[in-house]
Amino acid sequence: METGLKSRTFNSDPSGVENLNCRRPLKSSVRSGGATYLQPLSEEEISNYIKAGRAIREAKRRVQSFVKEGMRILDICELVEKLLEEQRCRPAFPCGVCINAVAAHYTAGIDDQKVIPPESLVKVDMGAHVEGCIADSAITISINSEHVDMITAAEEALEKAVEVIEPGMKIYEVSSVIEKTIKSYGFKPISNLTGHKLEPYTVHAGVTIPNVASLESRMARFEPGGVYAIEPFVTTREGAGEVINGAGGNILRVARVKAPKDPKLREFFNDVRTTFKTLPFTARWLVDKWGKEFTKAAVEELLRGRLLYEYPVLIERLRKPVAQAEHTVLILEKEVIVIT
Repeated sequence: METGLKSRTFNSDPSGVENLNCRRPLKSSVRSGGATYLQPLSEEEISNYIKAGRAIREAKRRVQSFVKEGMRILDICELVEKLLEEQRCRPAFPCGVCINAVAAHYTAGIDDQKVIPPESLVKVDMGAHVEGCIADSAITISINSEHVDMITAAEEALEKAVEVIEPGMKIYEVSSVIEKTIKSYGFKPISNLTGHKLEPYTVHAGVTIPNVASLESRMARFEPGGVYAIEPFVTTREGAGEVINGAGGNILRVARVKAPKDPKLREFFNDVRTTFKTLPFTARWLVDKWGKEFTKAAVEELLRGRLLYEYPVLIERLRKPVAQAEHTVLILEKEVIVIT
């Protein structure tokens, strides 16, 4: 799968993505070909998205050679998150490491001792942000798995999808490309896992990009000024082609803004809100400041009080293995940039 910065320009301007000043700004509330123009991305925002994408590409390159059988999931998560920070980005969410039938939303907990098993598909999902501008990407690594062709199917579905995206294009058309590509390999797309729109400090911003052609997405379009994560998920022919909720996966977010009454717990909660805003986080990020035992107890109390929410892991319903591939794209007026 190609992971370099890619720019496809739909006019005669031959300039590359690094020359940001050449881009023509969008006009707010103008319709063209059925697409509604969003507020234009500023040059600073575009630059921040590209910086976040560069960090993700480097982390993906490193992690592909790093993940081995018997490694602790905790070590993989911490490596990815450290790599992003070394490149002057912040993680947009905890690094996800999901194995075989677990499709999404697992990150290492505090002192997590789980390891990569033999003959497995390992999905590594990572996000970086610069001042809230998020790049989101994922790869699947085979540990001597018999299902390695599923990785090829996911990657080809992703590449074909990003190749056809144009400003104003209907999301349904891209979903159809993803579905047909996956099925051409004899596999099933996961019907209830989707790509998604990204907004500042918001990983899932409402608009979805299904991996199957859906009547619900017939009218939605890739809007100029929008940022989208394209995210094919693949399972076997024998799989259900859908995921169900499992137990909590150690990925948290603030669910309510009202602070608890206990002074110490209120201080902890306000620190979480200030530090992570609307972005997901994990308890192990708080241990250095608050200590292991207090962090564990505080998170448990805030979960009981529903001030925090823990994302459940998503598991293929028939427990069949899942592969994933993901890129983030910027949709400009006459250009699509794959930043990851």
